[in-house]
Amino acid sequence: MSFILCLLLAACASGQWQPVAAGVDYQRITRDGIDVHVTRVDLRNPSVRVVATSEDDHGMTVSDFAKKRRAIVAINADYFDEQTRPIGLTLDACGVWTRGQKVPRKEGLVAFGQRLAEIQRNTMKTRRWMTAGVSGWPMLNQGCDPIAKLPGSDHFTRAPHPRTAVGLSKSGRTAYFVVAEGRQEDVGGMTLPELAAFMDDLGACTAMNLDGGGSSAMWVEDRIVNRPSDGVERKVGNHLAIIAAKDFHGCERKEKD
Repeated sequence: MSFILCLLLAACASGQWQPVAAGVDYQRITRDGIDVHVTRVDLRNPSVRVVATSEDDHGMTVSDFAKKRRAIVAINADYFDEQTRPIGLTLDACGVWTRGQKVPRKEGLVAFGQRLAEIQRNTMKTRRWMTAGVSGWPMLNQGCDPIAKLPGSDHFTRAPHPRTAVGLSKSGRTAYFVVAEGRQEDVGGMTLPELAAFMDDLGACTAMNLDGGGSSAMWVEDRIVNRPSDGVERKVGNHLAIIAAKDFHGCERKEKD
């Protein structure tokens, strides 16, 4: 039985990991008034790579980006401006984006390379091994504990909303992509302290909050698995995706005439 058919028939029990591809598993967790989609990826598995949006692909929906990159899994990433330009740093296999990059000092970096990953708090230091990176804010977990005092307003930090986050295990071997449902009649969403506690329960030693609200979306195999709170997907500034290693071809930036 295929993964998607399993979902459609409601045969997949909540809280159980379902294999999606080599090194990639998914589960939907519903408990205590939350409804959360989680993808777990083994970063040491040679069959998969994590990629970020190329500069020419900003402003796409998660599903359009996923289809273009033949993604196994994809999520939305950084906050963005009126032109759907990410407000922080983005890097792909060609390096850091060159146009219109604003870098707020408060933002951090979620970065991936071949079998490597790092989440930085309030800084964005690029390294040679990084082939995918997006900014986020605020850091949720550090030193294998939720951060006690999270910044932001009551409406942003301590009110429930749809959320997107990425976490890393203590070993750095496992990454968790998380999208929490919210702004629905049956599910309000998660506060940032609740999201930090959830990431801790997953086993994330470090974790970063990404853009949420109507931007939150997760693609698994061939469809969006959550319910975007706007009723339809938003075009977002950038994305992270898990792809098959055979589909990773390094820098593919087109030269401008």
